Amino acid sequence: MIQLCETIAMIRIKQMKTGRSLTVLLDTSFLLMMLEQRRDIDEELQDLIQGPVRVATLDRVERELQRLGRTRSSKTGGLANAALELLKSRKYSILPSGIEASDTDAAILSFSLAKNEPLAIATVDRKLRAALARLGLSVIYPMRRRGLLISHKVSPSST
Repeated sequence: MIQLCETIAMIRIKQMKTGRSLTVLLDTSFLLMMLEQRRDIDEELQDLIQGPVRVATLDRVERELQRLGRTRSSKTGGLANAALELLKSRKYSILPSGIEASDTDAAILSFSLAKNEPLAIATVDRKLRAALARLGLSVIYPMRRRGLLISHKVSPSST
């Protein structure tokens, strides 16, 4: 709990110093899980960050949601279509990934490393969370019922 408070304080200080809001990049898994559990992304992000937040996703995530909406079971397809509607209705930014990566997770990793602004990635995917943590990037992930946690940003190891 102490580390969580320290992390939030560090984010707030960084936001004040840079004068920019924290960009939260939403992953497909995060969007689908939050919708499935009928949770409000904006509300829970504001509870966690308590400062200016810019919610965005990558064009690759949007394409992945479109594909899921066409090809998956009715439940997954319905959630994917609902996620696309949410992106549109809340006017979340759809950012170009700018690279041709082998998959969406690789695009998120590359995009995150290339950005020179306060950035956190919201995902449920454990492999992606581990990869982001190894690179020293902040990760937001949901608690079981309500609320979000943000990982303690650590610098990548030299080994």
